[in-house]
Amino acid sequence: MWETLNRLRKQRRVRNMGTLGLVILGPALAFVTFGALGPFEQGTTSRILRYVLLADLVYVLLIATLVLQRVARMVAAKRAQSAGSRLHLRLSGVFAIIALIPTILVAVFATFTLNFGLEGWFSDRVRQVVGNSLAAAQAYEQEHRSALTRDAKFLAGFLDQNKRLVPLLSDGDLRVLLTQGQQQIQRGLREAFIINGKAALIVRGDRSYLFDFENPGQANIDKAATGQTVVIEDWPNNEFRALISLKSFADRYLYVSRNVDGKILSLLDQTKETVALYQQLESERGRLLFEFGLIYLGFAVIVILAAIWLGLWFAERLARPVGRLAGAVQRVGAGDFNVRVQEEEGDDEIAMLSRVFNQMTKQLKAQRDTLVATNRQTEQRRRLFDSVLGGVTTGVIGLNAKSEIDIINPAAAQMLGLNATSDLGRSLKEAVPEFSYLFHELSGGPGHVAQEEVQLTRAGSGENLLVRI
Repeated sequence: MWETLNRLRKQRRVRNMGTLGLVILGPALAFVTFGALGPFEQGTTSRILRYVLLADLVYVLLIATLVLQRVARMVAAKRAQSAGSRLHLRLSGVFAIIALIPTILVAVFATFTLNFGLEGWFSDRVRQVVGNSLAAAQAYEQEHRSALTRDAKFLAGFLDQNKRLVPLLSDGDLRVLLTQGQQQIQRGLREAFIINGKAALIVRGDRSYLFDFENPGQANIDKAATGQTVVIEDWPNNEFRALISLKSFADRYLYVSRNVDGKILSLLDQTKETVALYQQLESERGRLLFEFGLIYLGFAVIVILAAIWLGLWFAERLARPVGRLAGAVQRVGAGDFNVRVQEEEGDDEIAMLSRVFNQMTKQLKAQRDTLVATNRQTEQRRRLFDSVLGGVTTGVIGLNAKSEIDIINPAAAQMLGLNATSDLGRSLKEAVPEFSYLFHELSGGPGHVAQEEVQLTRAGSGENLLVRI
């Protein structure tokens, strides 16, 4: 028996640890999923995220199956009217409601909070500030591009004009003209080169060195050949370069550069990216709310199922000993005093109740056995009295301390006009009033004897009886 109890306790301990492990795994999976999701703009094609979502799905299916199985068992137990089933079902419902109410309240609060937060992010004032930032960034960049384009066209026009005046210009003369043109520009150009259609260097301007020359690329040369002014942004070298075709020269291109602040240009690029992201988020605002709702719904399902499973487990721990006690009480009420309940571990009220119940049934059984033995002895004595005094012609009556009739033989019943069965337990003073004064003579205490001759009249006939008490 003790081995069986120990085995059951070990199995219960393993089940309890498994239940706690499943409950703790729910919030852990929720945090892991949140970490795997990352920002909203991050892609959701990560293999790790797929594995995490698969683990979430398996967990939800497992907990849902366990919860439905437990609920089905509770409903079946209630239909079978087993002891403690109604209490178990009521406690489970209370714990489920306790788990649902905070989740619903948090969902409503989180939805309103997120909506208010998004309203603040996408307000008209913020939208205007973002738009002004983008406009300022574009204006700054456009100013540098326009200034460089204007200076490049001016210098190209200066060279074309001198070429028309002096058709036969040597490379040395062209370099002098290029230097003069550089000096006429207020915000000086850093470098000025003249190249051909193959990007070969023909003439260098003032402070224009070969080691600073950057090949513009054939694609830009081809574009400039169509008459466009090509502006090349070189942020790593903190400069803008312009390429323009010299119309008065055959296969010649003016290639100039100007210093710019690369950090500012980087900030301008970041501003553009930020504005693009802001506009994307604004256009996908509804999708953000929907994704947040799905994520919260998934987290809520995981946490609610874990909380319900914990509530069912806790309700079972409370209702199981109470149900056992209720069933044991029913058996005691049916007369089975040998019933015992399993005593719970611990010193709480439930464990104390099981121990006290076992002590109570043990005492009740002992008292019942004592009463049965006493009644058996009394019955044996009665049978012995009936067998001995049944044939005696003298009337014999046995009284208790209250002068009530305990035993009466047939002769006494016939003499006194009493019923040997129905008058048992009746006071002799009431049954035979003629004997009343004899009891007053016994007031002296134990050991006193009263004896008198009493005349009785029964059924119209009188008799003289010698009565001794």
